[in-house]
Amino acid sequence: MAKAPSPLVFPIIFLIIFALVEPNMGCIQIIGRCIKIPDCSASCRKFLGPHASGYCDNDGAGGTCICTYPCQTKEIHM
Repeated sequence: MAKAPSPLVFPIIFLIIFALVEPNMGCIQIIGRCIKIPDCSASCRKFLGPHASGYCDNDGAGGTCICTYPCQTKEIHM
């Protein structure tokens, strides 16, 4: 019969996986009100590059145009 693994095996594996993976959630920038910017996504790509995307957060008072884009980092990833 096989022996059950120690209760610490899975938490240790979990911690090792998260230590080796560097999370990159991206960056955000607010570029103005949605009533003044007709297409948030196109405006974000114009200002922040082709990998940017945008959406209108309807938080009241005309909404806010929010851009998400990859963060620029000085670190070299291997």
